[in-house]
Amino acid sequence: MSGIFGVFHFDGAPVQPETLATMRSAMDYWGPDGAGVWMDGSVALGSLRMHNTPESLYENLPLEGPASGITLTAAARIDNRAELLDAFEVPGPERSVLPDSALILQAYLRWGEECVHHLTGDWSFALWDARRRRLFIARDHHGNTSLYYHRAARTLAFASCQKALLALPEIPRRPNLLRVAQVLTSWQGDGVHSAYEGILHLRPAHAISATAEGLEMRRYWFPENLPELRLGCDDEYVEKFLEVYGEAVRSRLRCHRPVGATMSGGLDSGSASALAARELRARGQRFPVFTSVPVHDTNGLFVPRIFANELPWVEATSRLAGNMDVHPVRAADASLLSALDRWLDLSDGPAHASANLYWILALLGEARERGLGAVITGQCGNGTVSWAGPLWSVWPLVRRGEWSPIRRELGEAVGEEGWPHTLWQYALKPLLRPLWRRRTRWAHPFGRLWLEYSAIRPQFARSLDLERRMAEDGHDPSFCALPFGSRAERLSVNRFGRMSALGAMQEVGAGYGLELRDPTADRRVIEFCMAIPDSQYGRRGRNRWLMRRAMRGLLAEEVRLNTRKGLQAADIAMRVRDSRPEIAAALAKLETNPLARQALDLPRMSGVLAALDRSIDLRVRDGCVKILLRGLQAGLFLSRF
Repeated sequence: MSGIFGVFHFDGAPVQPETLATMRSAMDYWGPDGAGVWMDGSVALGSLRMHNTPESLYENLPLEGPASGITLTAAARIDNRAELLDAFEVPGPERSVLPDSALILQAYLRWGEECVHHLTGDWSFALWDARRRRLFIARDHHGNTSLYYHRAARTLAFASCQKALLALPEIPRRPNLLRVAQVLTSWQGDGVHSAYEGILHLRPAHAISATAEGLEMRRYWFPENLPELRLGCDDEYVEKFLEVYGEAVRSRLRCHRPVGATMSGGLDSGSASALAARELRARGQRFPVFTSVPVHDTNGLFVPRIFANELPWVEATSRLAGNMDVHPVRAADASLLSALDRWLDLSDGPAHASANLYWILALLGEARERGLGAVITGQCGNGTVSWAGPLWSVWPLVRRGEWSPIRRELGEAVGEEGWPHTLWQYALKPLLRPLWRRRTRWAHPFGRLWLEYSAIRPQFARSLDLERRMAEDGHDPSFCALPFGSRAERLSVNRFGRMSALGAMQEVGAGYGLELRDPTADRRVIEFCMAIPDSQYGRRGRNRWLMRRAMRGLLAEEVRLNTRKGLQAADIAMRVRDSRPEIAAALAKLETNPLARQALDLPRMSGVLAALDRSIDLRVRDGCVKILLRGLQAGLFLSRF
């Protein structure tokens, strides 16, 4: 993904050339295929290009429209390209060479700032409208690109990564301690504040308009308000789902270099990879997929419903597809500590999933070595394409007096499963499951549940008034507040307007010369999956019902019907044990850093490391993931100040 940057002075003072040069230099690795800057008095725009589509080879940014007085810089892949080419009546010879940025410019000329409603894909852009003396900046619907900004009294500066902003002398280099605490306690936060004070995310589905009078921000997409979509029968939902999801995957295969995928044994990345392989098979092309494989034996470590090595499931789907090339990535020599540092170098902030970083970076490194230009993922599938669905219950129907559906569902269930199982599944289990999900909260009636799974120092949490702030934000540290299967829970999983992980992945991908593409986070897929009834996701005790039906013949049966859960970084405790000297040295170094001592319960983190000498079980593994490695990366971040 290309990168953008720019500056606007509210008071009309000219932007100095050194300012743009400093920003460009700080993020120069975003532009292996070229760079450009444009300056006009109080406004300046910049671009760092990484070619990501065949049409991008003809791109030269920033793009000036002398007749319109508009200048644009963009990092974009527009997926409804054909629709826009038709709308703008672009003649045949130009359709294959017109860059996506030119389509954004045409969209603005036709629809003004409402153009954001007409753009589908992964994009962020900034344009200067000279006639209106107005800077307009916007980011895609679900945050598949990254964009940060800093607002001062006289200046607005923005960039695809924080490095370009941190390089400016007027922006203080101070850690945002609240954001560090949020990462430590698995609190998503507001989607605005970064790990640095004064540097903010432009939220997904948001736009900024800036003039000499000031700055306005607005949200332009509200998927929570979508009306329910009702189709004629179950088969029509599957047909429409495959049409929408298939197009999202197909859009992400448009690249001037080969495309691959990260693939697990689950339904999300598995379904995206299966659909991509089907499309490429029709073109006579191979499809490389990369899967993380443990190097240690984890037999007996987990309960039976969890499986640690996902390679057999990936290979089963590969055999069915016929054109998948599976590349197992064991990362046997990967340094956990180096991976934590490398992530900080590229994303400028600690990650929640710190235990997974070693294999994520290893997969990206392998994809780069094989000359890929883009990698397909399935990061957002749990909230969209493979939403688990509701636990079907008779009680809502009983309350509404809808006896015919009750008789139909129970009659089918009894015929298949018998009365005892039916009564448990549809009457008793729906009553008991919410109580079970709240067991953690009841076990800690006085709050501070996050201390159970965090390396945060209690005194540090109190200094931030963390518990009150969590409550005001609506964060539930027990993760059981929402009713199971409700639309509210689906909204919570998708975190519209707060999603930061996708943007961080683009920042990391830029360091490997790759664009990360997630069809499960496609706007069209989200809108379809949010609009259809819950009954399409769960039926007669079967979860992920829509996906399981749609993937018949595309995913191997052992994957399509599997109800066990794959575990990423399954052997992480053994890897930590193997890296004990390196990690112990890092913990000792953190003891010398005042910020790290202030924020982290370093003795508890050392205790997790010591526990590896006694035995390794699921509890010890959880401690490595949630306390030791997450705390360690937060400490490494704080030690940079």
